[in-house]
Amino acid sequence: MERIINKNTSNFIVTNNYINNNKTLLPNVLYKKMETFVLKSVSPFEHVIISKPALKKLNILKNAFLNDSLQLSSNIKKLDKNELQITVEVVRSDSCNDVICNAFFSFLLKENSVKKVS
Repeated sequence: MERIINKNTSNFIVTNNYINNNKTLLPNVLYKKMETFVLKSVSPFEHVIISKPALKKLNILKNAFLNDSLQLSSNIKKLDKNELQITVEVVRSDSCNDVICNAFFSFLLKENSVKKVS
């Protein structure tokens, strides 16, 4: 990989299609949004990724509610010759300190696709 992905962000609003009877965001919708976001984040490197994203850890810390605006951001946690791990954090857009959840995903890489930089 010639360069490592930059920090990425994406936003979405919790709508009626995404909530349960208590007007809270459904966990499966949150997961799908994160998975789709991670796939877009690593798309420039899909030629060296040989696996689907594997969820390694998920911490749901708070509920999100109808009409909340949420921001997803990603960073590289680990990159070596065999694996790429991406962390994802979901926060309320109006308060970056209000963390809804965080997770990390892992991708397997083709052999020798990452060159060591000294």
